[in-house]
Amino acid sequence: MNKYKILWMVVCVIAILTFLKCASPGEKAPDNGEKTVDDSKNFPDFGAMIPVAQFVKDYPGHKIFKLSQDYPKALPGDDKIPAFFKIPFDDKKRWMEWLEAAKQYCFDGMVEADFVAQDNKKRDWYHMPWLHYGPLASEGFSGLAKEAPVSPYQLAPEQKHNGQVYALGYYNDFAGHTLYKMWNTKTDPDPFVTQAPKGGFPIGTVIFKFLYTDLDSTDVPFLKNPYTRLAFITPTFKDSVKRIVKTMNLIQMDIMVRDKAAEKYGTGWIFGNFCYNGNLHKGNTMKERVANLVPVGIQFGNDSKYTTNWINPYPVVKTMINDTLKETFINPSADLPPQHLGWGGRLDGPVDLNTASCMSCHATGEFPQLAKLVPDEAFIGDTAANGSMKYLTNTNSPAWKKYYRNFKCGTAYDPKKATSTDFSLQVSLALEYYWLWKNKDVGGYYASQFAGVQHMAVRGGMPFTRMKTLKKGGKKQKADVLPEGQSF
Repeated sequence: MNKYKILWMVVCVIAILTFLKCASPGEKAPDNGEKTVDDSKNFPDFGAMIPVAQFVKDYPGHKIFKLSQDYPKALPGDDKIPAFFKIPFDDKKRWMEWLEAAKQYCFDGMVEADFVAQDNKKRDWYHMPWLHYGPLASEGFSGLAKEAPVSPYQLAPEQKHNGQVYALGYYNDFAGHTLYKMWNTKTDPDPFVTQAPKGGFPIGTVIFKFLYTDLDSTDVPFLKNPYTRLAFITPTFKDSVKRIVKTMNLIQMDIMVRDKAAEKYGTGWIFGNFCYNGNLHKGNTMKERVANLVPVGIQFGNDSKYTTNWINPYPVVKTMINDTLKETFINPSADLPPQHLGWGGRLDGPVDLNTASCMSCHATGEFPQLAKLVPDEAFIGDTAANGSMKYLTNTNSPAWKKYYRNFKCGTAYDPKKATSTDFSLQVSLALEYYWLWKNKDVGGYYASQFAGVQHMAVRGGMPFTRMKTLKKGGKKQKADVLPEGQSF
């Protein structure tokens, strides 16, 4: 080989390397120097995917998921607080207006972008880093992270099979700035960023999440005409290594809003849920089918003074609306498929447990995650013939009463042992995954803190191996009677 050919090969290699460096994902040019993180802090986009050769061959033209991680360095001004904050969420006559306006804020520019955060030309949205790690790792087609099992009959009387849920969360610029402060450090992430009194998600924060299931309309009739995503998932929730490519169906949307007006209820947060109902036949294209998301309700407190013990067992044929609750409002519309809701009728989505609530579950968010997302008492009691809980028998325990207290934003569930992740379970997971990785691959100072704290972020189903034992426990007791005039 002569020297000219060698020189030409060297030039080509340099050119290719230069091109690859310039085209490296996540290395955007700074936006006025106030938006992007240090290029050296790019996080992996996902953690599970089919081989590249198979992807190129079998899925030509399909894009891979990109983590939206150009977190804003500066906190947006008060003039950027969403307009729907002006609607009184706690007004029984206007809460639905608030929830629909909140959804439209989340959808602005997103429907056209097919919910690819970076393609939204109207508003910036970001993703949580570090959900790529471990057996629940996010996948490469759509960025969905493994989240929860779904038990038979949990979603509909026709559901005879187990299912599972995968999810992807979106954070607005207010929340994105918090992620910047937590993760844009020279060494390790800072867990005190979400700890009060100095830390916490700022007022103006909006977080929403799409939840997808591998079940279809055969088991869940309201999943007809689905809004779908391709994903690389485990065949069942119990599987941890093997994965397959499968179409997932949108079933639920969650929303979290940090509003100063909610602080008078002792929380500072407002939660909202939507359930997909394809039988409404809204949306002419796949992108527009998100219009089939129907409001379930909102919650801005746990109604800790309401202790009447009842749940709506699976399978559910009718939504039981508890008008006695002051801090949960539920949609009475016939467009909403029957919902099991949470304990005592508190807000919970279709893939969540009927013995919990949105507020109680998220209040456990802390680092390290010492608190169980669902306490043992949620599985102690009487069961129906199909194995689902129909009545709890240990709701007078201190642990259960604590679970239904109102926790102030930025306050840890176990304040003497952990820092608060300010109602964000994804922050808790991300921090835990980071330290598990560091302790395993680097060796670590924090290893002792993780002894026995791996409580999976479970939203629905019956995932705990201890559950069979718990269900046999608990004394028989007379069921509490609902107040007269209660509307069902």
